[in-house]
Amino acid sequence: MVFLCCMANFMFMILPRVLYPGKYVKINQISCNKANCDEVTNQPKPIIQFEPEKQVNQDLENDEFYHIKNTREHDDMVNQKYCNGPRCKFLLAYYPPSIDASTTDIEYLTYIKLAESLGRTLVLVNVGLTRISSCQRFPFDFHYDVEKLQENYPNVKFISQRDFQKWSYQRILSPSTSHYYLTHGASENSINFLTPYSHSLKKVWCLDKFKLNLNDDVTTFKQLRASWNFWKVKGGRDIFKNFLINNLQDNSEVLLIRHDIREPIFNGKLPSLPYAKHIRDAVSNITNSLRPYAAIQWDIRHIKNENLPICAKRLVSKTKDLMNNTQIENIYFSSNYPLSHLNEIINSSKLHYISELHTNTMEFISKEIPYHTADSLGVMKYSDDENLIESSGIRNILDKLVCVEADWLIGSPKWPCNSNNPVDFKRSKVLVSMRNRHWKNLDRSNESGISKIITNF
Repeated sequence: MVFLCCMANFMFMILPRVLYPGKYVKINQISCNKANCDEVTNQPKPIIQFEPEKQVNQDLENDEFYHIKNTREHDDMVNQKYCNGPRCKFLLAYYPPSIDASTTDIEYLTYIKLAESLGRTLVLVNVGLTRISSCQRFPFDFHYDVEKLQENYPNVKFISQRDFQKWSYQRILSPSTSHYYLTHGASENSINFLTPYSHSLKKVWCLDKFKLNLNDDVTTFKQLRASWNFWKVKGGRDIFKNFLINNLQDNSEVLLIRHDIREPIFNGKLPSLPYAKHIRDAVSNITNSLRPYAAIQWDIRHIKNENLPICAKRLVSKTKDLMNNTQIENIYFSSNYPLSHLNEIINSSKLHYISELHTNTMEFISKEIPYHTADSLGVMKYSDDENLIESSGIRNILDKLVCVEADWLIGSPKWPCNSNNPVDFKRSKVLVSMRNRHWKNLDRSNESGISKIITNF
């Protein structure tokens, strides 16, 4: 069944319903049971339990090979421990593109395929609110299922950022490094030496976390630029792939690499990054408890104040029309407004980046539409430290996946109800693309029934 409502500016899509254990984190089940239930609050115990800083420092200082006095023999033993051989060769992609800016994860998968082609072990750097990068606080396996990732890419070796850090500290001789920046836009392929910027890598990109031989005197900095022509001609991707692989042959133990190429370099469909089991379980708990349900996705923090009242009224009207015409009862709301703190903001404190009118708008919507969030459904009890969880990115992932799997979606608003912030715009666009792909994969025979439906109001 397809239901149309004559309202503008919101994209309204109605579809048929049809370990890698990390040192920093312990993951339990979302539901409350005898094993993980707090006897006092009768709520699930926190999932994140960070090791004390003292223990972290001790881990870096421990060296079971301290009795080996020969430097080379000592470092060979350290390499054997972490790389199963006398020599380690790592690929450290310290700052991949934004997590929320991709529908296929192709930017990060490019690093995986490069590591495979170069015979290097990929360092799985940490994760955070919207980023995968060496500066983030949470281990990679807090967001992603590393065991499943290994199954998808059996020829690639992976190591956590934590273990890579310990390897670099346990070595006597600091590991050698080279830096490569991959970009495109030239008329032809080119290789250029760059002015070294080791200090920036250490201070801006947090590479001072690692004990590497990274400095302007010994580290080579190169830029590999791809020609636009290769994306247009038959076989062009293979030509560029070979160009990259040939020019990334390097004897350095750590290959530091960053790219801004958003085109797939490697042919064939690549498995996306699999989310961690605790995230998949939380999404299943939400969708199973709400279905059938509609999801609203509206980022309002950057909407102009004068547009908020009319947009809120139109959103409420559209949602009520949907509920009346489909008999749907459950609504899930995703927004960059901190909905979990709405009552606190109304009653007391104000966040500096949120205007009173934005809060009044959300208060109006909450009174007109009974909705659920990941917090209200009790799946956000990851830590007693709320500030810690706010920076983890877990809520954003849950919101995205719940919206993708919703029976109906109201989102991606047009002017004047859309955000002029490029991050917000990209997030909405990515969500819609992921949703379309998800539902097509579920029911290939019904592709014509899940095309995007845009109505104006």
